[in-house]
Amino acid sequence: MTPHATARPVKTGQPEAIRQADHVAEPAWLLATILVAVALAYANALVASFQFDDFNIIVDNQAVHSLAAWWAGMPGIRPLLKLSYALNWLADPGPIGFHAVNVLLHGLNVALVWRLSGHLPLPAGWEPGPQGLRVRLVATLLFALHPIQTESVTYISGRSMSLMAAFGLAGLLAWLDAPSRPRPGLWRGVAVLLLAAAILTKEVAVALPLALLLFRLEGHGLARHAPFLLVALALIVLFGLFGYQRLLTEPAPRGLGANLLSEANALYYLLGQLFRPHALHIDPSLPELKGWSPLSIAQVAGLTVAMVAAWLGRGRRRWLFFAVGWFVILLLPSHSLIPRVDLASERHLYLAGLGPYWLAGVALAALPGRWTWHVLAMALILAGITFTHLRNLDYRNEISLWRQTTRIDPGNARAWNNLGWAYLVAGNQEEARQSFRRALAIDPGHDKARRNLHYLDRVTP
Repeated sequence: MTPHATARPVKTGQPEAIRQADHVAEPAWLLATILVAVALAYANALVASFQFDDFNIIVDNQAVHSLAAWWAGMPGIRPLLKLSYALNWLADPGPIGFHAVNVLLHGLNVALVWRLSGHLPLPAGWEPGPQGLRVRLVATLLFALHPIQTESVTYISGRSMSLMAAFGLAGLLAWLDAPSRPRPGLWRGVAVLLLAAAILTKEVAVALPLALLLFRLEGHGLARHAPFLLVALALIVLFGLFGYQRLLTEPAPRGLGANLLSEANALYYLLGQLFRPHALHIDPSLPELKGWSPLSIAQVAGLTVAMVAAWLGRGRRRWLFFAVGWFVILLLPSHSLIPRVDLASERHLYLAGLGPYWLAGVALAALPGRWTWHVLAMALILAGITFTHLRNLDYRNEISLWRQTTRIDPGNARAWNNLGWAYLVAGNQEEARQSFRRALAIDPGHDKARRNLHYLDRVTP
């Protein structure tokens, strides 16, 4: 991995992040190796079936079965995401085409993350060459191959995250690269359009302009970020007028205080899932915390200490400032003020996980010994391919997905009801009946399980 210095001159006043990115010629084979590993890891995702929300969002949703129907539904939420579904449906309504697009999107995002990682801060005194390439390789490998990404790739409805990420990452790169381009104003304009596309795909992209504040752009103050922030504000207002009135009119699932405590607990759950590749979960049943407890006090204190330490170290430990800041900022829209029915979804780590991955890259790149490093890199690749391949097997049909979910979380009544419905659709009536009864044993008030069991008892003697 010996880098070669480029002959490209550095402009006066050019941002530090861009100077670092331009200093090293990136070996093309590194990215090619990562993309080959992605192809191997997700090869068996192509044969997976439609799952869970896929039926409401795609299969049974006439609004995405033609371009005319899509246009008739405008203005509405997530128009570009729905357009991608409509185009997929017109090409082939079977699941394989949807999966192929999802895998290609993930490959594109891997390439964008690799390029973006050249702008990310390293520990003081580290060279962008050997040490920098190691950090970038670890972070990109984890983004590419960590099996937690399967919820945004193998799960078709997870495209909302991967398509948003493609637009958002490309927008950030266009903005960061603009000062080194012949026509920087044009590049910034393209960046704003890409950000708008990201928000029109999934509204959590409104956090991306704030992520720019994590990059040290010398000579460019907050005014340089104003277009990003103004576009985000305009689109938030637009969404408020078209499609999101329900957030203001429907009763919230929990109060603000309870939501903050519950979401703090959810963040720890999601971080823990990064270390549990064998126990990934499409439908976690996390508790709603109504008040303070020793555990919630410790959780809030831990998050506060991490954010304060990152802020205080923003000058000398910018790598830590970036890692913590990126994780927090990218999760702000979904894990702070707005109460959601589902407290946590692993797909929310699709982009936010880059913060912890960068920390892991810094830690592992410091290991001594060239052979130690080579063995570690190969181990990451092989483990990522293996665990991702195994997780994809859970998505091969609805029964296998919900059977795995109930194995991981046997006290999840909704998962047992979904397993029962999967059995019922497949014609396994006795297994369906047992699953519905299990759901009611866990939660006697589970209305869907009760109605499903009543239907089953009525149609079968």
